[in-house]
Amino acid sequence: MKDKVCIVTGANAGIGLETARELAQQGATVVMVCRNQERGSNAKAEIEKSTGSSTVHLLIADLSSQKQIRELAASFLSAFDRLDVLVNNAGVFMPKHQLTEDGYEATFAINHLAYFLLTHLLLDVLKSTPHSRIVNVSSNAHQSAKIKFDALEKVGSYNGYVAYGQS
Repeated sequence: MKDKVCIVTGANAGIGLETARELAQQGATVVMVCRNQERGSNAKAEIEKSTGSSTVHLLIADLSSQKQIRELAASFLSAFDRLDVLVNNAGVFMPKHQLTEDGYEATFAINHLAYFLLTHLLLDVLKSTPHSRIVNVSSNAHQSAKIKFDALEKVGSYNGYVAYGQS
């Protein structure tokens, strides 16, 4: 992975943290995308310490906000001219119905729409980077779900587990 540039969303915990750590260990330039500055900075410092890497970067974005996703993509593109691997990992489970600032049901917005928009905004640099890859991380919750778009809008019938599976 030496000389490869990788983005990992949700990189301060869980699968995202371990993915970012392993990519850094293998010599990649890792761009961690985290929602929280403090947790992101702590995770970045831990990865740098455990791997000895000096090519770990941190970008802050709340992926529930399409504005912040657009700013994230612009920040990345102003700093890098290639993207070898995009790991769309960030995800949430919302037990109660919430809307994003853009008016979308939050679970669907973060777990699905955010991946789509970020990938779309980075598609040109991905296409121009030879052998680039996109990895979308998900759970197997979709196996018991059928997408019901109208259910995303019904606050009274909202079920966090159903919304998570649909997302």
